[in-house]
Amino acid sequence: MPRRTVTFDPAIDQLVQIIRGLALLIGLDYNYTEVANGLAYYGVCYWLGIEKSKAVEMAPSVLTTNLKLAGIEDELRDKIYENLSKLAMKKPS
Repeated sequence: MPRRTVTFDPAIDQLVQIIRGLALLIGLDYNYTEVANGLAYYGVCYWLGIEKSKAVEMAPSVLTTNLKLAGIEDELRDKIYENLSKLAMKKPS
């Protein structure tokens, strides 16, 4: 399955990085995908007018911890493709 990349506004990207940094300071390790999905989830709940307690209660069923594994797999896949493209560019003489 091809990977789809979403481009965020630089302000949103900076917010995701700040949240990741704050989480690291308190000892929690979240990858970019987990933070972005969490922001999107809580933003949609706010937009729909779902009360905070209900949104927090539903979060574990919507946001899974498998996102970290998916993010790691994406990062590894990117590194593999990057290295393969570098190898393809180096033609033997």
